[in-house]
Amino acid sequence: MKIYDITKCTSGNVLGIGVDEKISEILEHNNLVTNCNLLNSYTKGTNEKQTKKQRLKRIRIKKLRKVFKYKKVDFILCNIDEVRKYLKTFIKDSIYINKDMLYIYNIKDEDLKQELIKKYKRYNTIVEEIKDGKTTILKIDNKKSKTNIIKDIFYLIVDTLIQLFNLISDLLLN
Repeated sequence: MKIYDITKCTSGNVLGIGVDEKISEILEHNNLVTNCNLLNSYTKGTNEKQTKKQRLKRIRIKKLRKVFKYKKVDFILCNIDEVRKYLKTFIKDSIYINKDMLYIYNIKDEDLKQELIKKYKRYNTIVEEIKDGKTTILKIDNKKSKTNIIKDIFYLIVDTLIQLFNLISDLLLN
C-alpha cells in the first residue's frame, strides 16, 4: 500500500515503468503531475485515456535515453519485474535522465536488493529501503548524482566480467 501513497505525492514529469492500472489511474488524476510517460505491459491497447488528456505516452525501454534528455524526469516509478532483464543499462540510464527521486518497488529477492544498492551507490546517490509487507521499495535520491561516459563504460565492463566469472564458476561447480 505504500507505493500508492508515494504515487499520490508525485509531481512534475513522471515516468512509470511496469506500473499497474491502479497506479496509472492515480497518476492520471493527480493534478500535480504535468507529464506522465508509461512504459508497461499492463495497459490495454486502446488509447482512450490519451485522447482525453494527452498526458499518457508509451515509450520503448530500449529508447529511454534517446527520448529523455539529461536530468529531464522528476520522478521514476519502476516495477523490478519489468526492468530485470534490462538492469545492466537501466541503472545508468535512470541516473542520466532522473533529477529527483527514483522508486523501485516489488523487490522480493535479497541478493537483487543488495546488488541494486551497490550499483546505485557508485553514482553518489542516497538509497533508502522501505519495507512493504513481503516486498521492499528502494527510494533513490538522484539530486547529487554524477554521470560520466568513461565511468559508465568502466562499470559496464566490470559488471560484464563479474557475470562472466560467475557463469564460469557455476559451470565448473556443476
